[in-house]
Amino acid sequence: MTPPSNFALRFIVEEDCKLVRTLNAGYADAAPDGGLDASERDALFDVLASHFTGRLWPRSGGTKATRRFVADLQHGMTAAGWKVDSFAVTA
Repeated sequence: MTPPSNFALRFIVEEDCKLVRTLNAGYADAAPDGGLDASERDALFDVLASHFTGRLWPRSGGTKATRRFVADLQHGMTAAGWKVDSFAVTA
């Protein structure tokens, strides 16, 4: 997915300042492919999901529910002007 300019960073900063401070403290000098801890990745997913769908990223549920969520997320991102290539949803 490709955000229009720095839109994603702006709303992450605006919506979850504590997450930004945590990530900056741990990854300010990390390589681009340094990776995130599971809890940090979950927090980023929640911020993105909440912004575009009004719901948190699903942690449980069946494949059907997850696919429905991802479809809603894609629609929300597309409506906001993002170019969404694809999401892989596996069970």
